[in-house]
Amino acid sequence: MRPRRVYLIWTHPLFHEAVRGLLNHPDIEWLGAASDPAVARKQIADLRPDTVLIEELEGGIPSEALGILETCPWELRVVGLSLADNTLSVYHREQRTVAQPEDLLHLIRNDEP
Repeated sequence: MRPRRVYLIWTHPLFHEAVRGLLNHPDIEWLGAASDPAVARKQIADLRPDTVLIEELEGGIPSEALGILETCPWELRVVGLSLADNTLSVYHREQRTVAQPEDLLHLIRNDEP
């Protein structure tokens, strides 16, 4: 199994340090981190992680998560972590080819054709 390639977008330095320490694991390849969304987007495009962690603040789905998912053409998972209420949200992008009308039904039912 190859390591998961992870990138972090953070707001608070303590969050950055805590997550960095938690992800010191042989199954995790730490690619980098940024607190500036513009810098993060460029680095994400260059490094092509398979997981992006975002520090979620109050207000629901972070706009950075949706923006990253919209612009990345590869399979990507964005994980939002909120320390304010200890919640974790997972967003992902998946693309499939629809060859038959039943393909939509299979997708919605979450079963294989």
